[in-house]
Amino acid sequence: MAKKKVSFVLKSNPFSWKAFESLRQAVGLSMEHEVYFICMKDGVYTLTDWKPQMLGIDPIDKSVEALGMMDGKIVAEEEAVRERGIMLKKFPVEIEIKSKEEITEIIQDSEVVITW
Repeated sequence: MAKKKVSFVLKSNPFSWKAFESLRQAVGLSMEHEVYFICMKDGVYTLTDWKPQMLGIDPIDKSVEALGMMDGKIVAEEEAVRERGIMLKKFPVEIEIKSKEEITEIIQDSEVVITW
């Protein structure tokens, strides 16, 4: 199968199964494809130090690290981070902060877009 550019767009908050499941799928697809995991709107909270275990939700740190090690790109929407006044957690892999325009280009260039 030919390698495809796949974008996962997480727009919802991390307080449900969506963030964990979308990240898990991104890690799985990154073995064979060029994957972008993009956090927009309330999805940017996923990349903060929000202590998910206090709500009985598994931490995503290992999945974020695995995606980065698989050469997957993790992107946070610059405007969403600024509007919410949040600081992103320091992960052992790079989290790219990009503008809406840059994210739009990534999505337009993608062959597959999965929105959460």
